[in-house]
Amino acid sequence: MSPAPEPRVLLAVTFYNGREFARRTMESISRLDHEGFVLDVLVLDDASPEPGFSEHLAELAREVGAIYYRSPRNLGIPRNVNLGLATAQSLGYDYVVISNSDVIYSENSVRLLLDALRSYPQAASATAWSTNVEPYSLPCGAELYLETQPVADLIGAALEQRFGPEIIDIPAGISFAMMVPVAVLPAVGLMDPVFGRGYGEESDWSARASNAGFRHLLVKGSYVFHAGRGSTLAAGLVSRTDIADWTNQHIVEHRSPMFRWDVDGFLRSGVLDDVKPEAVSAIIRRAAAHNGYVLLDGSRDWEDIDPSLVQVVIRSQTDEMCTAHWSGFTTEIDTDTGRTVAAVSAYFAGEAPVYTNIPAATWEGAAQFGYPAGL
Repeated sequence: MSPAPEPRVLLAVTFYNGREFARRTMESISRLDHEGFVLDVLVLDDASPEPGFSEHLAELAREVGAIYYRSPRNLGIPRNVNLGLATAQSLGYDYVVISNSDVIYSENSVRLLLDALRSYPQAASATAWSTNVEPYSLPCGAELYLETQPVADLIGAALEQRFGPEIIDIPAGISFAMMVPVAVLPAVGLMDPVFGRGYGEESDWSARASNAGFRHLLVKGSYVFHAGRGSTLAAGLVSRTDIADWTNQHIVEHRSPMFRWDVDGFLRSGVLDDVKPEAVSAIIRRAAAHNGYVLLDGSRDWEDIDPSLVQVVIRSQTDEMCTAHWSGFTTEIDTDTGRTVAAVSAYFAGEAPVYTNIPAATWEGAAQFGYPAGL
């Protein structure tokens, strides 16, 4: 018996301008792990108006072996996304990823999305964790985030190690990096062009899929960084102070009156509130294991710190409460009074800090009774 053919996945990345992040995005996509499946990339340029950008993007696509297509006129986000969906359908792909252009994929992200959909054939979409993708954003001070491939890969590895193939049922997928089985498209359809230049189309699509009996999955081990508003800001859909254009939500609510209730019920369930701290803790532990960590007493002077290191700061000398910080992520570390250094080391699997501004203990009983950092 001949082996089953490998699944075919089309990753369709939609652009409207974006010179400042186009190369980073395309290089990130070119590094994706696709062991066990065929991955092709389609770059959809929605008639970007910046002089010379389309030629630049076409060259980037050629460099990474992607197919490039430029629309003869601006279509808007829903129609541009539909080009990707319809192409995957007409060319016989098994799955299609709808991707924004201002993203950094962790190396394992698409593989994990595919594994989830293959494990749950009744699902219509699989979405990754991210930044700037509410409500599926991991809590992060985005202004502190290091927008690099190594950071995204480290986060992806940490989440896969912690959660493996685990999923959460969610009310809607978000098409910044959403994988869809092509087989659901005849029943659910494409994005509706009634949403014009964009916003709300994936909510409407998700509601239609749910009404048809399909599920939507958040894949807990998958991560894709999203800068946010890359194309929509360039297209004038939002301003620098707005996160979205909510006008189109009235269409969604008119068509699917229960959609808002489903979303509100999901958010009130606390499912994400329970998982997000676990995810952040796993990320910070992985960063410390990979890069090292420093332990700082905030009341003392310290040297300049390499931003790749996890910074553990003692917030209170009385209770010796600690917080750990890395690349915008923050978590608390439980410590026992008098044994702060030991507790922090235990949190990081027994590893010692690569630097601390806490002076060494001089009291003979420190080893037995602990060493309060403020002593």
